[in-house]
Amino acid sequence: MTSWEYKIMKTDRSFWSGKDKEDPELFLNDLGRDGWELVSVVPLSQMGGGTTTNLQFFFKRKRF
Repeated sequence: MTSWEYKIMKTDRSFWSGKDKEDPELFLNDLGRDGWELVSVVPLSQMGGGTTTNLQFFFKRKRF
């Protein structure tokens, strides 16, 4: 039977510019090289009005 491990990452956006403080492409590529597979991305709203302020990334990989 396959056993899995999971990882959750969240982007951190600048309040003023609305841009990610860290380039998500960098951590996505790093995690991919380490065997993590992106399973889902969920927009998060932390401000009134339903504005997406962050993204939450869910990953999985086979447990060694």
